Amino acid sequence: MSASAPSGNTSAFAPLDEVEATDETLTGRAGLSLFSRYLRNIGIYPHLERLFGPLRKSAKGQPVPGLFHQIFCFLLDGTSRHLVRFDDLKREAGYAAAIEVTEDAMASSHMIKRFFYAFRRGRIWLFRQVLQQLFLWRLELEEPEAVVLGIDTMVMDNDEALRREGVEPTYKKVKGFQPLQFTWGQFCVDAVFRGGSKHSNHGDTVLKAIRHLVGLVREHYEAEVPIVFAADVGFFDQKLFALCEEMGVGYVTSGYLYEEIRTAAEQSLPAAWTHYEPR
Repeated sequence: MSASAPSGNTSAFAPLDEVEATDETLTGRAGLSLFSRYLRNIGIYPHLERLFGPLRKSAKGQPVPGLFHQIFCFLLDGTSRHLVRFDDLKREAGYAAAIEVTEDAMASSHMIKRFFYAFRRGRIWLFRQVLQQLFLWRLELEEPEAVVLGIDTMVMDNDEALRREGVEPTYKKVKGFQPLQFTWGQFCVDAVFRGGSKHSNHGDTVLKAIRHLVGLVREHYEAEVPIVFAADVGFFDQKLFALCEEMGVGYVTSGYLYEEIRTAAEQSLPAAWTHYEPR
């Protein structure tokens, strides 16, 4: 297996030249090589360089795409959630080879911490552009006849952390965060990082995100493709429904069975109920 080097400043990468059979027992880490190659071949690093390249203040520092590459592999590996794990990995030549990084380019925990500290609120929002760009890329690949997007939140438990700046109580009785997420199948296509006390439909965040995603799909994928949003009771809101109808997109939500809703359904004629068929 061989691949050309990705564009951008990626001198830290050491791509595999070939794949051979082995009699040795492979560990779970073996999959990191395929993950590493996947990340490079989908062309995500030029986008990360464009959006976050200025975070690199000195030519002596590691290229930003290389740091992202090591962080992505660290998260997928999942052996440890502590940043000091990078110091152990820096001393493992086998790990560096598995993720296709030269040994001298392996980052220490202090380097990763400095990289994280360099982010400010404005640059954090740029991650949404990365998710949306990947979404559009996948739409072009799969060419779905209809785009069904899920809306939900995810509670992030930060109770055990020693430093918990910005955490808030969540509905799951832990202190943490509750980001808003839009999903397409198994993929997260948009996300807004929020405090733990922010309920599902807090403020106008969902309204703005729906308007933006619909415009994105219609402009860059297909103007007439059916779009449907699916959500739970936390998003049962007439303002959201009105926006969906205004933009000509479908919506499906669960909701509380109030007496007036039950009465309206019972009094509706059978002819008023139809089966929805996507175009």
